[in-house]
Amino acid sequence: MKRILFFIAAGLMISSLNSYGQKGKEIIFGAGGAITSVWIQNQNFYGEPEIDYAPKMGYAFSFNFGYNFTPHISAIGEFQYSGQGQKYDGKQNISGTKYDTKRDISLQYFNIPVFFKYSFGSGGTKFRFMLGPQFSFLNSATQTYTRGGKVLGTEKTDLNGKVFKTDAENIKDRFINSDISIAFDIGADIYLSKKFFINAGFRANYGFKDINEEAYRLNDLDGEYSPSHNVWAGLYVGINYMLDVQGYSQRSFE
Repeated sequence: MKRILFFIAAGLMISSLNSYGQKGKEIIFGAGGAITSVWIQNQNFYGEPEIDYAPKMGYAFSFNFGYNFTPHISAIGEFQYSGQGQKYDGKQNISGTKYDTKRDISLQYFNIPVFFKYSFGSGGTKFRFMLGPQFSFLNSATQTYTRGGKVLGTEKTDLNGKVFKTDAENIKDRFINSDISIAFDIGADIYLSKKFFINAGFRANYGFKDINEEAYRLNDLDGEYSPSHNVWAGLYVGINYMLDVQGYSQRSFE
């Protein structure tokens, strides 16, 4: 399913670029990457004692395609791969024994963000603001979950009556396969020439969907359940090339 969606999105984007090319406007090709701070809002410990959040670094890298409608307004799409998740670190009481506990959840996503871009300014640097939806598809989900340096193999029962190990390594079945987010980016485009520019900015993303599968939406020790959401933010840097397919005069820096 993810491959089908990928090829559909690629076909639509290429088709759009071809049609835009007939108008003599600029199309953009580029690549970039990000170093991010990643979080899972509202931790899910499946009814076991919860522990404190710990910082976790993530990443993203992408290929992007865009079209300049005017010198100020553009549409940008990306094919992006990201590493997300959450770390936890603290003490946990299991069956009367206190353990130094560490848990590290790693989620790998293929993302398709689609941005509306507004840029302004004069000279070789243009400031920009980008906002748009992001469609994400889960590739893998794993964890390392140790108490006292060991995997205890503690068990719980999900809402379908299936017994599972809370500290198992492969946990992809516990997360939904897709997410929908809102993404925004604030930064600058720095022109190296009339065709090449680099961009740098602060980018953030918030997922709207509860990423836990329904069967694993178990109450915590207080008898409550809170939905979990993907959150990440960080520095994005890229390099881009603007192509004028019909001899359209590139924008000046005036």
